[in-house]
Amino acid sequence: MILTELFTNYTYQQALAGTVTIGACAGALGPLVYLRRQSLLADAVSHSSLPGLLIAFVTATALGMNGRTVGVLVCGAVATGLLAVAAIHTLPKVTPLKQDAVMAAVLTTFFSVGMLILQYVSRTPLPGKAGIQDFLLGNASTLTRADVVTSLVIGVGILVVLAVVHNHHSVMIFDPAFARVTGTRTRIINTLAFVAITVITVLGVKVVGVVLMVAVVVSPAAAARQWIHRLPTFIGLASFLGAACAVLGTALSIHFAIPTGPTIVLVQAAVVAVSLAVSPRRRAVIA
Repeated sequence: MILTELFTNYTYQQALAGTVTIGACAGALGPLVYLRRQSLLADAVSHSSLPGLLIAFVTATALGMNGRTVGVLVCGAVATGLLAVAAIHTLPKVTPLKQDAVMAAVLTTFFSVGMLILQYVSRTPLPGKAGIQDFLLGNASTLTRADVVTSLVIGVGILVVLAVVHNHHSVMIFDPAFARVTGTRTRIINTLAFVAITVITVLGVKVVGVVLMVAVVVSPAAAARQWIHRLPTFIGLASFLGAACAVLGTALSIHFAIPTGPTIVLVQAAVVAVSLAVSPRRRAVIA
């Protein structure tokens, strides 16, 4: 692959723009997930979004609409994602089950429902269903300009909302008791955080799929944490690493004709490994 083709070929342009958008937005959200120790929540949300995506596709197709429209798919996925989040936070309060067990149960149940619906879609003559199985591992080559623009607008909008409540959110992360004493509306902040996790995770499903999306959220944060201690710069570096890994992963996947999502995740894993090996924090521990 000639490097200039990455920026001149339409399909490559859309794949690059889409992966960078998702990488940067997911990377910026990653530190909040990482510090709140909610990595498994992002995994549960991504797997739980599969039935919502497919139900939205089938419903839109039955109504004569384009079932592959990003807005339609996002609405369906967010609905089941938020339902999963609600179940994860409600069931431990009304049952003797611990939260980790509830997460595992919710994740597997929603994902199983999604796989059953996927089988129904694959066996039913529905218009526009070609490539619908790409939601499992993603397929950046199918991204259109509308997909990229929609992801950019929604992703940036979510990050702007989080930036507005950043100070309150920071207090809740590092000192929840103090946040409650000072009158911080913790329930509203938590709701915004859960919605942000759900929406950003869902946006990335079309790029890297429901199986790998949690890595795109958490890996840049895990790498950045080895170098940065202050939260604002932590978020900035994680976002940069997410975008940079997306660029390199997309270029490698195009050059070697391999899947984009897994390639980006492997690049991120390499960055995490290098950060763990040579960061100042690692050297201080060894010393």
